[in-house]
Amino acid sequence: MATSPLYRSPPKPPGIYRTARWLRRISVIVLVVIIVFVAFVVYSAVQITKSHPSVGSSTSQLEANDTVGITSSLTLTNPTYFAIQQFEIQVHILNGSGLSLVDTTVGPTTISAGGSATLPLALYIPITAEGQSLLVQNQNLEWYVWGNASYGYLFSISLGVETNKSWGAPFEGLTLTVGTPTMMGGAYSVPVTLSFNDDASFADSGTLSFQILPASGPSCGSGSFTLDVPPGSPYQQTQSIGVAAGCDPSGGKVTSEFVGDGIDVVLPPESIP
Repeated sequence: MATSPLYRSPPKPPGIYRTARWLRRISVIVLVVIIVFVAFVVYSAVQITKSHPSVGSSTSQLEANDTVGITSSLTLTNPTYFAIQQFEIQVHILNGSGLSLVDTTVGPTTISAGGSATLPLALYIPITAEGQSLLVQNQNLEWYVWGNASYGYLFSISLGVETNKSWGAPFEGLTLTVGTPTMMGGAYSVPVTLSFNDDASFADSGTLSFQILPASGPSCGSGSFTLDVPPGSPYQQTQSIGVAAGCDPSGGKVTSEFVGDGIDVVLPPESIP
């Protein structure tokens, strides 16, 4: 049958139109994939921020460079399908009086997808005016540990943990008591009593030397105690030392210094009533 002269087939779209139509379809698919991917990454990132990193047990030691060394660790689990990249930890520790002892950064490191990591923390607290309290006073230390990382190649995430850790001082309750000078055998001497508890996790092995300083004038005298005190043990010992004639230590102070194996730390001074 012949085709009616009044009917014409619809014109075929030009090639550029067909290409544009396919590009629009592909762009919609790509957009949907990106939205799903971003939503999945966001969901995964939220799961990480909800996972609670934990600070492990800590050990301490007096170090040779006039610092207190504390070792601990931070454990973090990554239950998702993306790696935690460039994970950098910041550690801030306050003493029992709220004074800052250390503020340091550890890392960066990477935690693989579906894995976990225990990151070592090696901290060194200078024995300054704030750090000296760690030598002679048991206290609770406030730990603030938080980390920043890149996640899913798109986002930055932050994790944090706050915890308190008890601190046992190696010379807890340190007292150097100076008695009344007396004359024996034509020379003046004074009894000096040293007492403290070693509440640290390490022994006090070394020499504690001291010097008696009056309120004014030169030193009255000096002496030393040889220590070998196990952790968790008390110590008390008295000895008499020679002092300069006419020296009155009342109103003065006793300065002391502990020297051990590669350790040399100055202890807080003790006032003499």
